[in-house]
Amino acid sequence: MQPVATLRELPAGDIAAMLGYAPKSGGEPLAGRVIVAPVKIGARLSTLELIDEAGRKSALAGGAKAGGYWAAQPLPEGDGTGLRLLIGEGVSTALSAAVASKCPTVAALSCGNLESVARTMRERYPAATLVVLADLGNGQDHAEQAARSVGGMLALPHFGPGRPSEASDFNDMATLCGIGATAEAIARAAAPDVRCDPVDPAGGVIWADPQPLVAAFESEPYPIDALPPVIQAAVAEVQGFTKAPVPLVASSAVAAVSLAVQAYVDVERSAGLTGPVSLFLLSIAESGERKSTCDRFFTAAIREYERESNEASKPELSQYSADHKIWESKRAGLGDAIKRAADKGGTAELETKLRELEEQKPTRPRVPRLFYGDATPEALTHGLADTWPSGGVLSSEAGSILGSHAMGAESQMRNLAILNLLWDGTPQSFDRRKEGGSFKVDGARLTVALQVQEATLRSFLDRTGDLARGTGFLARFLVAWPESTQGARPFTESPATWPALSAFHRQSAYILSSRPPLNEAGGLTPALLTMTPEAKAEWIKYHDAIERELSAGGELRDVRDVASKSADNAARLAALFHVFEHGVGGAIGRDAFEGASRIAAWHLHESRRFLGELALPPDVSNASYLDAWLVAYCCRERTDRVPRREVQRHVTPARLRHKAALSQALRDLAEAGRVQEVAEGKRKDVLVHPALISGDAK
Repeated sequence: MQPVATLRELPAGDIAAMLGYAPKSGGEPLAGRVIVAPVKIGARLSTLELIDEAGRKSALAGGAKAGGYWAAQPLPEGDGTGLRLLIGEGVSTALSAAVASKCPTVAALSCGNLESVARTMRERYPAATLVVLADLGNGQDHAEQAARSVGGMLALPHFGPGRPSEASDFNDMATLCGIGATAEAIARAAAPDVRCDPVDPAGGVIWADPQPLVAAFESEPYPIDALPPVIQAAVAEVQGFTKAPVPLVASSAVAAVSLAVQAYVDVERSAGLTGPVSLFLLSIAESGERKSTCDRFFTAAIREYERESNEASKPELSQYSADHKIWESKRAGLGDAIKRAADKGGTAELETKLRELEEQKPTRPRVPRLFYGDATPEALTHGLADTWPSGGVLSSEAGSILGSHAMGAESQMRNLAILNLLWDGTPQSFDRRKEGGSFKVDGARLTVALQVQEATLRSFLDRTGDLARGTGFLARFLVAWPESTQGARPFTESPATWPALSAFHRQSAYILSSRPPLNEAGGLTPALLTMTPEAKAEWIKYHDAIERELSAGGELRDVRDVASKSADNAARLAALFHVFEHGVGGAIGRDAFEGASRIAAWHLHESRRFLGELALPPDVSNASYLDAWLVAYCCRERTDRVPRREVQRHVTPARLRHKAALSQALRDLAEAGRVQEVAEGKRKDVLVHPALISGDAK
């Protein structure tokens, strides 16, 4: 293709030097010459699409890509009268189509973004003829829906009977068939009612393109540039070494900040709307993503603070232990004396002494204990009440929080309620059934940062039914569902120095160097942070934008439980960022809130991606579970078929092992072109579409 005015080209090294990091695709840094395509939302530049010589793509970290487009030429003015505007998926498709048709063309940059861009173009050009350019295969359904949504036309590339298996878009057609044939195919655009199902040219089993089971939300890059500079630099440094997914590394860093800061401040969103700054974070990822490693990197200064505090408190604890034994001896002695005197009827003086002694009971020194590992909610609450009122559960094994399979509904409800109240900072009283006595948790703060495997989380949600969402438990979490980086993590020597991480640790240690404000009962009395008028105006804008989407027909209606907590979490993040940058004093500024709101919005999008599937009808949900299990089995066993008997014995969830449910799910997958059932004698196998196993389809 020839150069156009809306593209630039730079060496990958120059781009890395400008950005301060090397853009990557699938864990591999872009290399060689890199095409730079500006992506706009409306008239505003929102991010950059970066494409290297090998066709690998990346986007500017933190930029918004959803709803954005790249134009192959400056777009015309007017309402679109007499205009024929083309909308394709990728940059190369848009370039080829623009050259072939001589029509203005934009690229949506992903099939899932086609409808959003089509609607944007329709709003901008109400009188124009819009033509959506389909990629054959996985993107075709998206193109058809985009065309329908704006009353547009659909154009399909045509390759004839000798179509290579990898050929799918108009750039492929221009390369293989020529510009003239490409122009003719675009000119034949019609209403979106035509399908083009390719055939495997190698013969054998004939497959149509696999169709998606549900409309999925595209993942978005984590907005790392929204983090305060010290946190951002440390995240980049740790991620560069561990090669863990960026959202997982960032969540570990933010969890450490929450744990360090939560005892010192609360945040005021508005008059009467105040609360803790503690965060609950949930990363949905498979084992081996190195969350524990990342947690250790970011919590090193906090763990050292805990160790030093415990060491310094040893003399005080020893004194308390001796005083408590003496007190217990006196109490036991008075108790015995009262029993002996009771027979003689003269216990008044002894009773007075016992009451006085109760008031002299030694108080256990408050010694920081911040890490609880996999403690149960009961152990957490007692530790927060008796040992130290600020703590955290940072774990790559979420079993203690999510509960076991054997746990009954009553226990699950109690545990979820306890954790909800700890997130809210609400006082709670407890009776210790086994040990006897009671205690109260008041003025306590808890950070939770968990990694859980997708299958484990789905099992928990199945097991708890409506409890996890109905009680608002899951809504309190900042969810991340990152793509795995396993398989793309070549060995890297540990850096000799860690300047960015060291700065992060210094800031954590500085915050922890002052003792948190405690009341006489040992509970926290955090300072109250307010927002500047500018920051509060941004918070109100964020709150109201979400609220509008909670009504019937709104984009967030299906996840309104999560969305309703997003403004609260944004305020918490803003307070944490402010304290980490500027200390406890002052008011939260606009910059801190804007960064926090971008991160809260990203986590809300992640919740929509994951929880959207949970609202599906049972038949669709079963098909989705079966599809994921079959693909995972084939990838693990390096095969394209699974004996049906094997499926029925081992598929998860267990409800799919019932013959009727399994048969229905297999029929649904077959109708979507994702599997085929074949029989050889008495043996029945389930064949899985090759594109699903290779990762070329979703």
